[in-house]
Amino acid sequence: MTLLLDGELVQGKHLKVTACLRMETGDLSGQTSATDQAHQGFKPKTLTIALMIPFREHAQLKSLLRLAEATESGGQRKVYRIVNDTANAFGIRQVRFADTVFAREDDTLAAWRIQFDLVEKLSNPERVEKRRRDGPLQQQQGPGTPITANGDGATAQAPDELSEFEQLLQRVDSWLGKPS
Repeated sequence: MTLLLDGELVQGKHLKVTACLRMETGDLSGQTSATDQAHQGFKPKTLTIALMIPFREHAQLKSLLRLAEATESGGQRKVYRIVNDTANAFGIRQVRFADTVFAREDDTLAAWRIQFDLVEKLSNPERVEKRRRDGPLQQQQGPGTPITANGDGATAQAPDELSEFEQLLQRVDSWLGKPS
């Protein structure tokens, strides 16, 4: 199996590529034992690369580190076009190095065991999300009385207008308040 990043061969022995697709979900059960979940989207696919580079071929490790440390004009990590069977099967076309590159000495062989992650750039779900057009905003209204300018939820009436019941109460109040 081969791995090419922008046409440059990533050299090493025993190359293994592991692909991962994360589907985020949220728990909707609250404090119950229900199994309902909310789909929160597909996250970028990742490729975990594991390989071995013999000590005598240290130039291969330097070449790999040069690829990992490469940046673009704005200081962002470089995005590579990838050629690999596993990446192709997962529909991954562009990647960038993610987080860390591990190089540890093997216990029995005179070689480094290398492991690093490549994360997908501009995935298909991301492209679809960008193409979606925002529809026109719609006024939402719940049940109940509409909120008015004074914020109390009551319908605004002119201060001089009283309902029939309020008029009756005003007459009773006036009658009780008369001096005897």
